[in-house]
Amino acid sequence: MTDSAHGDLLAVYGTLRQRSIFQKLPVAVSRLHVVGRGLIRGRLFWQRTFPALIEDRGIARVELVRIGEPKVWPDLDSYEGFDPTNLRCSLFIRKKVLLLNPRLIAWTYFLNSGIPLGSLLLDASISIEFR
Repeated sequence: MTDSAHGDLLAVYGTLRQRSIFQKLPVAVSRLHVVGRGLIRGRLFWQRTFPALIEDRGIARVELVRIGEPKVWPDLDSYEGFDPTNLRCSLFIRKKVLLLNPRLIAWTYFLNSGIPLGSLLLDASISIEFR
């Protein structure tokens, strides 16, 4: 589990991963610390120019990032199109979930359920389904 003394964990799977984020959010990068990898319940889809995770059967791989300063959340939320005051119009919804491995609580961005799905990303997900 995470605690506020060490910062929240964020499970990332797309453009917030270490190899992708540096050019897009250079100020936020200094407040993020990659601490490992994990598995999360869900399915990844390709939404034309970016991946999106939905809550569903299946497992997806994620990078685990520790948020060094809470001040970074508004930058990340804005980048992901998440407005906590207007969930209906948000592209992504940020939620806390229990990861499958390691068994930790982390935030992640799920595609808003009102957004049409793109193509299923088979190579980015693990082909295990829970019933």
